[in-house]
Amino acid sequence: MATKELTIKEIQTMPGGIIAWIVDNQIKNEKGDPIEFFDHPYQYDIYLDESDNLVVVKAAQVGLSTVEVIRNHYDAKNNKMDIIYTLPTDADVKVFVGGKVNRIIANNPCMLIDVKDKDNIEHKAIGKSMVYFRGTWTKKAAIMITADRLVHDEKDSSKQDVVADYQARLQHSERKQTHVFSHPSVPNNGVDVEWNLSDKKEWFIQCPHCKKRQHLTWDIVDSRKMSVNIEKRQFICKKCGEELSDDDRRDGKWVKKTLQPMKWSGYHVSLLMSTRHTAGDIVDKYNDILDGKQTMDYFYNKVLGLPYAGGGNSVTKDMILGRVTSEKNLYQGRMVIGVDTGVKLRYVYGNKQGLLGYGECDDYMPDDVNHLALNETLEYFLKKFDNSIMVIDQGGDIIGSRKLRQKYPGRVFLCHYARDRKTMQLMRWGEGDESGNVNVDRNRMMQFVIDEFREKRLKLYRGTENDWYNYWLHWSHIYRTVEENTLGTKDYKWHRSDRDDWVHATIYWRVGIDRFGSTGFIVKNETTPKSNSYIINPDNTVDFNPDEMFDRNESEEDDEWR
Repeated sequence: MATKELTIKEIQTMPGGIIAWIVDNQIKNEKGDPIEFFDHPYQYDIYLDESDNLVVVKAAQVGLSTVEVIRNHYDAKNNKMDIIYTLPTDADVKVFVGGKVNRIIANNPCMLIDVKDKDNIEHKAIGKSMVYFRGTWTKKAAIMITADRLVHDEKDSSKQDVVADYQARLQHSERKQTHVFSHPSVPNNGVDVEWNLSDKKEWFIQCPHCKKRQHLTWDIVDSRKMSVNIEKRQFICKKCGEELSDDDRRDGKWVKKTLQPMKWSGYHVSLLMSTRHTAGDIVDKYNDILDGKQTMDYFYNKVLGLPYAGGGNSVTKDMILGRVTSEKNLYQGRMVIGVDTGVKLRYVYGNKQGLLGYGECDDYMPDDVNHLALNETLEYFLKKFDNSIMVIDQGGDIIGSRKLRQKYPGRVFLCHYARDRKTMQLMRWGEGDESGNVNVDRNRMMQFVIDEFREKRLKLYRGTENDWYNYWLHWSHIYRTVEENTLGTKDYKWHRSDRDDWVHATIYWRVGIDRFGSTGFIVKNETTPKSNSYIINPDNTVDFNPDEMFDRNESEEDDEWR
């Protein structure tokens, strides 16, 4: 099956289903080339996989988007399925539908007839079913539509919380199918989450010389894991070192890593499997890294179809917890509090030497309705720490933050994420009518703070690594991707896969430290804020009362996101 074209006899004896439909109708891709399994044998089983949860971790340009477009059309028509197909942005939707989906339909008369009643960029009527195309960078994209299947294309470049919101669109369906496929970014984010919950199928071939079964891998350090001879520009057997032909690479089958039942049916597709790419092509792509034309994360993500943790694309545990110190904080300079808003108000606090603690509370100021004490609110810091500064996320509850700013003019500032395209300043403090605001370049400032952790310029005082563990978890939820902007240069952007509130609270704190950290002083106080604090009280340096601490157990919200 894998090493030759389908014969007429094989077609005649083939059971019904999507493969027979493709062959009978001579289905073509967007370029007008027939769908074939000679150079794409690994696609055959993916077409036939009817699992409710399907994940494909893939390299770039291996034909998987075409597979999903054709499969969606077939299932919408024959199995009466409504389908939502997501891409990162609305602009991606327009390019994808116009450049791929519409061209595939136009090249196949049987598909063209199916969409004649309703056909535009955002949705297509196929028989009695609908296929919707949506972006993921606005919350409204995930509402109002129900579906039997969600398809998340390029999940790692999508907005993860909006992708999660789409699951609610399946609740009225009997099928409740989810297909995820994407080139990965960094470990434990995006498509790698579903992959780790799958049976992790790899394409195994057999060496014709030593009969060793193996899947093709690349490891420049360990020759036992290297399926390419770089000098000879050949694919080779990892056991005997003999050359592998294109037919050897075609003649394979998918093998599960685990035989126990898993939630997801998973496939890993790399360019090493594709006979459209020679060993020389792979070597050239690797040499581009050595020549400075490409990055290592590009090679891993787009060529090998693997997540890449190096190159500063994620925040490691040691980068954060390795900065916990037993040194004394001299409590010099102003106390600065950074606050990220949301269901909970999550904050960090510290001075120019580093962070002293972090925690969460429910409100900005005490009120008569909720009967909150002062030390259960953010106002505690402003009352108890003379001349302390607070920088708060301007979003979320816009009323409470602005009331607090009005009550403490010159001490409470609202932070807006906005790139200054004229001066390219990292941060710009408002003046005149804009007083009380600060604009910050989100991605550059996040990178700045991460670099300070990496270079050991930022310390975490008081407590142990265990005390700071929940703080570190929020840093573990962010990852970096590189994108080419309209000018053809590379933009590095940080995304999140889960809660990252204390990350942003730290950024706001660092913004405040930059301007106010070296001014004023911190006075000794009698109590610590009564909030969900995670830090042990300091020793005699400051006269805090340990009995005033809040319970350090995690909240239900943390458990949900964990």
